[in-house]
Amino acid sequence: MIPALGAGLVGAAVVGGTLAFTWPRAPAEGSADVTFARDMSAHHAQAVEMSVTVVKRAADPAVKLLAQDILLTQQAQIGQMSGWLMAWGRPLAGSEAPMAGMDRGSMGLATPQQVQELAYLPVRVAETQYLKVMRRHHQGGVTMAQSALKHVNRPEVRAFAERVVTAQTSEIGAIDALLAKRGIRPQTPPEATKDETAPAPMDGMTHE
Repeated sequence: MIPALGAGLVGAAVVGGTLAFTWPRAPAEGSADVTFARDMSAHHAQAVEMSVTVVKRAADPAVKLLAQDILLTQQAQIGQMSGWLMAWGRPLAGSEAPMAGMDRGSMGLATPQQVQELAYLPVRVAETQYLKVMRRHHQGGVTMAQSALKHVNRPEVRAFAERVVTAQTSEIGAIDALLAKRGIRPQTPPEATKDETAPAPMDGMTHE
């Protein structure tokens, strides 16, 4: 073997071995990273569904712009999380439904009726309902992301969760301003509406 070539191969092997050792291994099925990617994708999907309806119907330019931003941002993030799962060799859907066993109220999920009403309520009423429902939806998304930060290990997932907290907290402020222009002061739902027996988001998951 040519000495220079031999040295190069040895160096490549050492570098390759180092990268294999230091690069985070793919998270296992049931890990916090995989569960978060699936759960947040499902959470985003509802926001996208509601925003599509409001983009089509809204008369208020500010509400339409907000809905467009949420639609485009969260649809892109769903693609990003799906890409992670495929890169990790994990199916997009697990054996359980997304967010199984979690308190839907604390996650801010809208009811099926609330989602449907956006399509047929008078436009002004639908816009206001969208703002109220999306505010709670964002609060739930922030809660999920903050909880994930206590459990996930992948650096890209942690960075993503941090961005969700920052961006959606900022959008809650924008929603509050739009509601204030309509003479509405956002209210936090009574604690009695929450399912106290349901586990908090991300609790009880295995970690990789």
